[in-house]
Amino acid sequence: MKVATTSFSLLPSILSNKKARLIVITGKGGVGKTSLSLACVKFLSSRGRKVLYNSFDQPANTNLISQTNTDHFDLDVESSAQEYIGKKIGSTTVASWIMKTPFFKSLFNMLPGLAQMILLGNIINMLESDEDLTIVLDSPSSGHALTMLESPENFKEMFRTGLIVEDIDRMQNFLFRDEKMLLMTASLPSQMATVEALELGIELKKRGVPKVHKILNDSLTVCSEILNSPRSEYPEFLKTKLSLEEDLIKNLEKDQWPLMPHFSLNSQDLVIEAMTNFLSTHSRDSA
Repeated sequence: MKVATTSFSLLPSILSNKKARLIVITGKGGVGKTSLSLACVKFLSSRGRKVLYNSFDQPANTNLISQTNTDHFDLDVESSAQEYIGKKIGSTTVASWIMKTPFFKSLFNMLPGLAQMILLGNIINMLESDEDLTIVLDSPSSGHALTMLESPENFKEMFRTGLIVEDIDRMQNFLFRDEKMLLMTASLPSQMATVEALELGIELKKRGVPKVHKILNDSLTVCSEILNSPRSEYPEFLKTKLSLEEDLIKNLEKDQWPLMPHFSLNSQDLVIEAMTNFLSTHSRDSA
């Protein structure tokens, strides 16, 4: 099977859309979201973009970030909420007192989407205050991504009017208009995983995302085509896996899934370096 080389250049082309200021990478657990996210940051940085990585409400892999020398920032719900409240009431001191009350702490347990909305609002504020900045958001799971994107609308219906609703409208305008948000769902090259990615895309569109890009990660097909790893050298179980993957890609071609290769390397930082080089090599503006 010959895979069209356009499949290799799709992802660099999608990432190179300069309208996209917030790049969200989501998907089921174990599909390589963190590696993809860090590779995207490195690739865009190499193109002269000012890019930061954020792991949203999951603990950042600080060792990996350090090993890959990736520019990043951390967020936590409490400080983000305190900053937001402080701006609204004009006092960071009073905001810190409010945050320490039992009622306010319990509010996050009662309304799980509130934390995601506050973090997302903080990120959008950063992007609006610096027009040169792009943020790659490593969404911890598909469920978190769904909650994150539906929470503004849910709280808008709850509050109906007022300053908070005005802020929510501003968030939604940023997320769902003018291609400022680029959302990608990552999947492994198997039937079950791609079906899950397609279903996730449907759910994301229900929540207002105009375009969901799908990525087929860890592809053996790409290896056999461009990484000097011929089929004859594969053990039998990999030959079988490759054959199944090729059949799968034939059925997915009409949907144009960008392909990312499998890299059999000893450490994750080396995998990220290889992924970054792959994106750079197949970028349309490569030398």
